[in-house]
Amino acid sequence: MATIQAKDVFLPRRGKSVTTLESTTVVRSTVANTWRWLRPDFLTRIVPMTIIVFLYIAIFRPPLSSLGLTAGNIPQQIFIGLLVGCMITASAATYRMYIVGPWFRRPTFYDHLFQAFYYLCINAPVEELFFRGFLLGVITQWTGWLGWGWLLSTATYTLYHRLGKWSWRSVGGVGLAGIAFSLVYLLQPDPRSLLAVIIVHGLTTCGFLSWGDEVLYQRWKRRQTGRQ
Repeated sequence: MATIQAKDVFLPRRGKSVTTLESTTVVRSTVANTWRWLRPDFLTRIVPMTIIVFLYIAIFRPPLSSLGLTAGNIPQQIFIGLLVGCMITASAATYRMYIVGPWFRRPTFYDHLFQAFYYLCINAPVEELFFRGFLLGVITQWTGWLGWGWLLSTATYTLYHRLGKWSWRSVGGVGLAGIAFSLVYLLQPDPRSLLAVIIVHGLTTCGFLSWGDEVLYQRWKRRQTGRQ
């Protein structure tokens, strides 16, 4: 059996990978492994962004519709979110495979479920409320031009991922995804809703991270079988 050599995963905060393309042994990523990097991520990103938005609402009392918090056309929002989300998810997994790099840490079944819940129900709603609902709207109001709101909110969303020590290749993928998220939100008629873009965002993150790991594992497995 080949010796397993440690190699940094493309997101260093996720720890060390335990597989190389030459290894025939794959150690699975568990819920406990994921929680070790999700917990500080939750405390340092999700909680502060949520607090900022709720303080803004409490102090300035803007109409909730200006933040994308509307309940209209829910079936249509879900349909658009799933349709666009599936396409961008496939693109995210492909970008992960060919641009970011071949290293992976394959999640267990329960880790896939855990990560999907976090990305779809916690991470995507909070990030979209902050960047597309709050930041885009506030900058547009201050500058008087939607273009500045789009440009600065998308740039901030893209570059702040460097705080998590994401590689520049990964940040480039985030930037492309951020442009797509903004278009899904801005191309809606007023009052805009965040629901569709939240679904797209959550699915894309799954495709880039946990499902991307699975795609890379299956690709690696086929190559290993072909070598035998």
